[in-house]
Amino acid sequence: MTAVVDYKSLFDVSPNAYMVLDRELRYVAANPAYLRETGSSLDLLLGRYVFDLFPNDPNDPNNAPARMFQKSLERVLATGERDHLAVIPYRVPREPGGPLSEDRFWSATHSPVLDADGRVAFIIQHAVDITELHAVALRGGSATEAGVLSRAHAVQQQIFELDNQQELLRSLFAQAPGFIAFVEGSDFVFRLANEAYLRLIGRPDINDIIGKPVAVALPEVAGQGFLQLLDDVLTTGEPFVGLDTRILFQRHTRGQLDEVFLDFVYQPVRGVDGAPRGVFVQGHDVTARKLAEREREEAHRAALAFSEELVEQSRTVKEYLDRANARIAELEAKLASK
Repeated sequence: MTAVVDYKSLFDVSPNAYMVLDRELRYVAANPAYLRETGSSLDLLLGRYVFDLFPNDPNDPNNAPARMFQKSLERVLATGERDHLAVIPYRVPREPGGPLSEDRFWSATHSPVLDADGRVAFIIQHAVDITELHAVALRGGSATEAGVLSRAHAVQQQIFELDNQQELLRSLFAQAPGFIAFVEGSDFVFRLANEAYLRLIGRPDINDIIGKPVAVALPEVAGQGFLQLLDDVLTTGEPFVGLDTRILFQRHTRGQLDEVFLDFVYQPVRGVDGAPRGVFVQGHDVTARKLAEREREEAHRAALAFSEELVEQSRTVKEYLDRANARIAELEAKLASK
């Protein structure tokens, strides 16, 4: 008879620290080893947002450990793949519930649990306390121990710095004053777009376009020559600059197309092999200026037409007065001759 594996019992008796978070990063489970390591209790954890409870180092106003932890969890949610933190400091009570604390060092692995649709439903953290190994390395322990930990820490720091750089780039990308997008491949599949671009095309949800070719996401532009421009940029590797360029967008589910004028650049983006792999789109909506210029031109034409009409009317009145004066003079001459 085959024994049934009781995974809950294995979870509880494991000497390794485990905890489980849901998609909203709230605690749904933690084993006794985790509770001992963190000096916490299950009643205080369940249902709580993990970063409401993550210990803050008063000497680190940026709380770098919490940021490292958060970035790791975000990578799991975004990719659906396992993520590792080689070294992460963690401030824990010396005794459960006690006021005193100490800094420990953990090595943590975050593994996704997928639902039936392939989305991340839960994240399991497996943490190993490496404080003693960290101390040995700092004291100049064995070359192997020190080397392994040093390399792991260096890699972790590089990942952390890359995360910070990516966060800065995302912030700059989102706050750029003009519209920005990136399309990839010969089908020009949307990979990136900022809020200004979404407003421009009338698509409030970025998921309406990301992962879709331009011809699918914006079918109204297919016959306006812009796909050919993208193809030329990708084929030749030469940028294209458009000024006061007219384009029509289907910004509403129903209704007529909206006329828009753009100043924009299509810039080729090259891959590691040097060949163009996509097109970076950047520009500004100049519709307001273009419409103002159009209204000014129309007003100027109207004023000119009105002026010409006044001149013509003035000429007509003058001719009428000249004829009237000539008639009066003729009648006065006749009266004078009698």
